[in-house]
Formats: sequence, C-alpha cells, structure tokens
Amino acid sequence: MALPKLETPKHSTILPSTDQTVYFRPFLVGEQKQLLIAQESEDQNMILREMIRLIDVCVDDVTSEHLPTSDIEWLFLQIRIKSVGETTDLVLKCQQEPCEADNEFKLDLETIKVEQKEKLSNIIELTPNVSVELEYPSFAMMEKVNFDSEGNISTTETFNLIARCVTSVIDGDEIHGREDFTSAELNTFMDSMSVVMMEDIQKYFDSAPKMTTIADYNCTVCGKNNNLVIEGTQNFFG
Repeated sequence: MALPKLETPKHSTILPSTDQTVYFRPFLVGEQKQLLIAQESEDQNMILREMIRLIDVCVDDVTSEHLPTSDIEWLFLQIRIKSVGETTDLVLKCQQEPCEADNEFKLDLETIKVEQKEKLSNIIELTPNVSVELEYPSFAMMEKVNFDSEGNISTTETFNLIARCVTSVIDGDEIHGREDFTSAELNTFMDSMSVVMMEDIQKYFDSAPKMTTIADYNCTVCGKNNNLVIEGTQNFFG
C-alpha cells in the first residue's frame, strides 16, 4: 500500500522592491536539514547558496538569482516564519559600558521590516559629463564573493562586487552598456576615480533597503535598558 502524500499549505507575501505578490510554501524536513548543515558550517557562501536553493524550490514563479538581496532576505524570513515559527532565540550583549553582559532575548520575527532610510539615485555623477549607472547587488553577485572565516570580505572583493553592479557608463550623450567594455577596462576606469567619487558610489550601496527591527530589553546583570537596532539576516538567527 502506498503511503499518503502530505500536502503543504501555500502562503503569500509582497516583495519589498516591486510590491509584487508571490506565493510560497514552508520548507520540508529534508530541506531544513540541508539549511542547518549550511548554518553549522559557518561558510557564508554555502549559507547563501542554500538560501537561494530554498527560495527557488519554495517560492512560485520567482528566479532568485536576479532578485536584490533585500527581496531574498525577506522571502527567506517569511519561509522561515511559516516553517519553524515566529520567534527565534538570540544572545545580545548589554550595550552599557562596562557591563556588556550576554542576555538571552526572544525575537519576534514578525516585527522585522524592510526599510530604506534614504533613497538615492542609481546614477552617480562623477564629473559634469561622466556618470555611472548602478544596481544593488543580487544574491547571484553575492554568491561569487569570497568571505573570510568571520563573514567579512576583503577590499579587493569589495571593489569586484561594486564593479559587478555597474550597469552602464554614461559619457555625455553616449551610453556604454556592459557589453561595450571588458572587466579589465572597467577596473582601469574605477581605479582612475577620485576618493570622493568612490565615496559617492559607496553612499548608494549604503542606502540599500535592509531588514531591521529593534530589540528592547533590560540587562539581567546591570538592570539597565537596552534599545538595540538589529539589521541583516545573519543577525536574526544567531
């Protein structure tokens, strides 16, 4: 006798970048196992790949590799909530010096929002005649980044990521798309920028939408109140 087929419910959410409604299912036990293995490895590239794989199999009609990181993180959060629950246990340090004691904190994942403090133009003027057009990094771009053991990226990797986000170079009335120049030519162009120009480009990336929430808790050691802003997927499931 064949075993019964287990049905999984469908849920919906809205992509932060486009306001598009998408439908998804919770992840299954076998999928959760692979996710836990990736998280236990503390390998950021492995974790990113597993997040992308989960979204591809759990979300209908979405190609994850082309989505901005804010959409990917949001989708992963919604899948996690419907799969495991609305809360996660964190250990947060007291922000008051000299205490800095560890505090257990139960975070309500439903309080997390995608916020953008300042929306900047994706066309950055370098000179009166020359500008660059940028896009926020997708998870496909992030997957190519080599993280160190602490999840950080080197200066070289940072510049390589910025280069991947350049969609065109505008020279007066002429627009040079990515097909019009090589990676080597783009690197030479970027190396010729002034520090101020690169700072303007960095401001655009710093303005990218981020998942954020506020943890409000009293330290169990010193008793003082903490009001901590938490950002980024890696900090929500620590």
